[in-house]
Amino acid sequence: MKLAVTGASGFVGSAVVRRALAQGHAVRALVRGTGHRLPPNAETIETGDLLRAPLTGGELDGCDALINCAARVHVTRETASDPDAAYRAMNSDLPVRLLRIAARSGVKRFVQMSSVAAVTSRTPPGTIVDDRFDPAPQTPYGRSKLEADLRLAEEGALLAVPVVSIRPPTIFGPGVGAYFRMLMRCAKLVLPLPIGGIANSRSFMFLGNLADATLCAAAADVSGSFIVTDSAPLSTADLYRALLRLYRRPAIVPRLPGGFVHGVASLFLGERVESLLGDSAFDGARFAALSQWTPPTDFSRALTLTVEKVDEALV
Repeated sequence: MKLAVTGASGFVGSAVVRRALAQGHAVRALVRGTGHRLPPNAETIETGDLLRAPLTGGELDGCDALINCAARVHVTRETASDPDAAYRAMNSDLPVRLLRIAARSGVKRFVQMSSVAAVTSRTPPGTIVDDRFDPAPQTPYGRSKLEADLRLAEEGALLAVPVVSIRPPTIFGPGVGAYFRMLMRCAKLVLPLPIGGIANSRSFMFLGNLADATLCAAAADVSGSFIVTDSAPLSTADLYRALLRLYRRPAIVPRLPGGFVHGVASLFLGERVESLLGDSAFDGARFAALSQWTPPTDFSRALTLTVEKVDEALV
């Protein structure tokens, strides 16, 4: 296949580009500007800001599928006067315009990088959410992703272009940031995080597996919106134990009352504490069954690869 990838220089987009090249696909990487580190065998086109200078269509000529990884992701320090509008412009309006341009250019399939946030960011304790769950996004980011998924499905049907929106949970891999990287740093320093009493359940997905699933979605005879996962959920405490073992540290996680730990953490993290200690458990079995996709890298190996690649940056 010949694949066009928007947002190709980002955390997810660059992984999709590299995986596609490794599988023998031709890749046209659409990037905002210079400074990217994509492989030289990827055809690269600088598009500028897609919100201000959308594609003309020629950029997609000869491509079999367009994979849209361009997005406005979670913003820690929001500066937009209307966050919902800012997320909607990038995460909903832009993908719909890209789909229309792709259809005019003869592109046969469209893959949207969505998120489980389009369904829910927080899952009920003891519940693993799958595609049967009625979406109830709680954040501007999640609302914009759900809106995009619904609009793309409707527009794709009108244009006769199959659309697949894939919804991964928290992604980790080389280059990971946020709380996953913080846990890695704490494990390397052997900090006694007292989270052993937090019996939460969270889903994580390896970046390489997500890239592989994305390419499967571009080729498989499926359409619709799908939660995509590559492993069973686990608690933050179990994840921290696994990281400690990888650093050859004692896998001892102190146990304090969960309510106390949650309350203290909230003083420092505010609502963001849910991203660390809350429940966010998902099941992507439906996508795996319909597309016949299996993750190429198991969780243990994925965690090892992440630690090996990121370790030198942790001080």
